[in-house]
Amino acid sequence: MQVNDALNLVREKFTAESTGQTAGEAADKYQDAFSAYPVTMEVATHIFAVQLIQHNMAQQMQAQQAAAGEGQGQGDAGQS
Repeated sequence: MQVNDALNLVREKFTAESTGQTAGEAADKYQDAFSAYPVTMEVATHIFAVQLIQHNMAQQMQAQQAAAGEGQGQGDAGQS
């Protein structure tokens, strides 16, 4: 199993769980892969977690920058 394939399984399982589906095809594929390729699946799980954290941090920074930009715009209007 390639890491990209394992990563796709982890992503599918995460997406399914995010919508409340804890059983089903994604869960079965994930369990089968984890049984057959435990190290590869562990690595893929870690990579997915890092990507998710980086994505969430980027969104948070964008939101903070947008909020700071709105705050500056309001402050500038008051100074005119």
